[in-house]
Amino acid sequence: IGERPKITLLQSSKDRLRRRLKEKVPDEVTVETTSPQQNKMDKLIEILNSMRNNSSDVDAKLTTFMEEAQNSTNSEEMLGEIVRTIYQKAVSDRSFAFTAAKLCDKMALFMVEGTKFRSLLLNMLQKDFTVREELQQQDVERWLGFITFLCEVFGTMRSSTGEPFRVLVCPIYTCLRELLQSQDVKEDAVLCCSMELQSTGRLLEEQLPEMMMELLASARDKMLCPSESMLTRSLLLEVIELHANSWNPLTPPITQYYNRTIQKLTA
Repeated sequence: IGERPKITLLQSSKDRLRRRLKEKVPDEVTVETTSPQQNKMDKLIEILNSMRNNSSDVDAKLTTFMEEAQNSTNSEEMLGEIVRTIYQKAVSDRSFAFTAAKLCDKMALFMVEGTKFRSLLLNMLQKDFTVREELQQQDVERWLGFITFLCEVFGTMRSSTGEPFRVLVCPIYTCLRELLQSQDVKEDAVLCCSMELQSTGRLLEEQLPEMMMELLASARDKMLCPSESMLTRSLLLEVIELHANSWNPLTPPITQYYNRTIQKLTA
């Protein structure tokens, strides 16, 4: 058997794998803003950049950010700037997407001058969805960041009645299918698809089971293709096993097997 070709992943994909394998994640990136109320936004950005996924004080910082935003926001323009700042950070730093989605859920019903935070957020997601092909061609990181955040918002944010936003379901299935079809950053795209299915697969299937069957059929076809890399096939096999287990966590030995395999293939 010949030597395996070396897998080259984007740094953001490596960061996601480090988190999965319990390694250290790099510090958050700085977000620039053009807000006319710079001092207020600087304070909000400082709080935003201090958040870390799964840290012991992340919920307290989410609450602090929400309170500061509510006290600082006196116009629709300011509210829009806050939404753009959170959105920009979430799509440019995939390690922040889950925390950003939790923050958006907390602030969803916040309203200024008749405009809800949630409406502005959904409009931004819709805008990026309509230009996703251009994003994929011009800025792969932004494309993957958008899909990651879209899935995290769906998995986290709820309506006032506690329901997930069904309006996001078809766009998510479309994006996940396009990830599987990507030829440019194949392993990065499959990794993104795999991780988002692990976190939102159950909820997606509950909303539109027939589309999940189609997506998994594409995943099986890709997994069985001998020209695909071992990393791609391992990631897809894990998702297929997870689905066969009704999206319940795999047993520790199986999870450890996949972690070791993925670590070896990306070393």
